[in-house]
Amino acid sequence: MEKLDLDEAQQIERLYATSPEYEWELIVNPDSSRTKGTIISFIIFVLVGVLFLLIGFSWLALVPIVVGAFMSPWYRYLLNADKRYYFAINQYGMYSRNEQIIPEIAYTIVRYSAWVGCGICLFAAILVGPIAFVGAGGAALLSFQMTNFRSVPYKTQRLFDGYIKLEYFESCKAFINTKETFFICFIPKEKVAEIESVLIKLNDTFEKEFIDDFADATRFQAFPVILEIVR
Repeated sequence: MEKLDLDEAQQIERLYATSPEYEWELIVNPDSSRTKGTIISFIIFVLVGVLFLLIGFSWLALVPIVVGAFMSPWYRYLLNADKRYYFAINQYGMYSRNEQIIPEIAYTIVRYSAWVGCGICLFAAILVGPIAFVGAGGAALLSFQMTNFRSVPYKTQRLFDGYIKLEYFESCKAFINTKETFFICFIPKEKVAEIESVLIKLNDTFEKEFIDDFADATRFQAFPVILEIVR
């Protein structure tokens, strides 16, 4: 491999400036249990409302139910939305970019709805006092955090150092390890052979290990699911 006296920032800049030897793009469901999680979270909000009803705050019982009706869809369709992943490999290393697939109008709706949620929780606190935050405090905090909710692309990169070990999981998750660090990605089974050949060509030492993570998984363990291979 080529060795140059460059600091890490310069090496990373060179990594992004160099054309990929191989690239692939996927749409991934990050959590196969997200629908179940949505249902469970809504049930929890409803139970909090029932608790308020049982302890005598009947008019306040509606607050967590309304908040749950907003928060549960946000959890499913925004916080756990499908993600678009882009991965690239060139002679200097690997890099990736991922972003949630959500229309901008959805972010606008969430931001305005979050302000409404903050107002509801504040109104409850003024009328009832601090006890209102026993059930609504968490919802108020989450609502406030969502007032600036927007999609932010996430980037990561790793530089080659001559050694690569590919740990490939049955769930299509992969760890590409160097001597000092590792790179997490998703590799469809039909692309494994091509990516292996590129990694072998660009590094002095290559090792591979296959891991059946489905076999060791617990009953309720969730896995990412590749929905579409874009390229």
